[in-house]
Amino acid sequence: MRKQILLSFLVIVSVMFMAANANATNGMRMIGFGPVQNSMGGVSVGLPLDAASILTNPSGMSVLPGRIDFGATYFKPNVEYKAIGGASGITIDSDRGASPIPAFGLIIPLGERFRVGIGAYGVAGMGVDYRADLYGSTTYTSYSQMRFVPALSYKINDYVSVGAGINVMYAAMEYNVANAMGQLSHPTASSFGLGATVGVLVKPIEQIQIGLAYETKSFFQDYEFNTIGGRDKLDFDQPQSVTLGLGIKPITNLAIGLDVQWIRWSETNGADLPKYSANISGAMPWNMDWRDQLVYKVGVQYQVHPLVTLRAGYNYGRMPLNSIRAFENIAFPAVSEHHITAGVGINFTKQLTLNIGGMYSPAAKLSGSNLMQGIYSYDTQMSQFAVDMGLSYTF
Repeated sequence: MRKQILLSFLVIVSVMFMAANANATNGMRMIGFGPVQNSMGGVSVGLPLDAASILTNPSGMSVLPGRIDFGATYFKPNVEYKAIGGASGITIDSDRGASPIPAFGLIIPLGERFRVGIGAYGVAGMGVDYRADLYGSTTYTSYSQMRFVPALSYKINDYVSVGAGINVMYAAMEYNVANAMGQLSHPTASSFGLGATVGVLVKPIEQIQIGLAYETKSFFQDYEFNTIGGRDKLDFDQPQSVTLGLGIKPITNLAIGLDVQWIRWSETNGADLPKYSANISGAMPWNMDWRDQLVYKVGVQYQVHPLVTLRAGYNYGRMPLNSIRAFENIAFPAVSEHHITAGVGINFTKQLTLNIGGMYSPAAKLSGSNLMQGIYSYDTQMSQFAVDMGLSYTF
């Protein structure tokens, strides 16, 4: 049985590895991973419900049975901008299409106290595809990241569990902007990264769980772009984060989760970041100037019938962008703030469940200017929707 599970895992991971190079989404970090977390507004650290806990709080594996969760998200952003100065002043829509985002997790019990987990998830993506307008050129950007996580949890006693996972990452980046001003195209460059996540889950009473997870800064190899002017190297890591979560089960069949996450964007996407370690082509320096971010998540799950479980959630994080960075915000418009989610679990048997979820992020807009960049005023706006579907099998 376990050999068949591991073989299935390798096949699915191979498919996911190819999907990691699919069209990027517009979120440098997704609100959750897989159909269960996504339909709960991303809640997971204090209320682990599925194998995606491998990624968000590996200690949560200790309260879960052996299980396989796999699925995919169809993610579609709608992005546009309007700029005066260096541009036409008309509204330009991004031609970027929808993106598939894979999710797979496997938890295997090793006796009463240990759990081992293996996960493979699409965790981040961003990009736009604008026709020629800004600086008389097309504006094309793409970033995507896939994460592979082996993890282990240990149940110390009935009240405390701990866990840790190693984050092995693969990311790809590409951009082609301001050609008319002499900027060269930077074709796709890939990079491998490494980091870790550690967590603890405390259950003081039967109805309450408290989780705490820390994700280290993820260190990536330099992205090496082979331009016609030479090889540029960009140092672009991903930030550390801390999440505190609370899970409450006040009555039978009802679970409520709340998470608060701090993401330290300033250390990787902050002032004058990311940096070129080698800039042979004379590419324009980056200055995303993002600030740190607090993300608030709430989710509710209620089993209305032995065959049907309903879920709903809400996720809010103030956009981390600095409005002064006009060009960067048009090229990487991480402006979404509010996310409304819902989902359903349909139990075909006691072991097999179909999970379906959906997310809608209403339009959010950022406005500003940057005379040094020749942009007298600009607006960039984005809305999002997503549909998730997956299967869970417990054993």
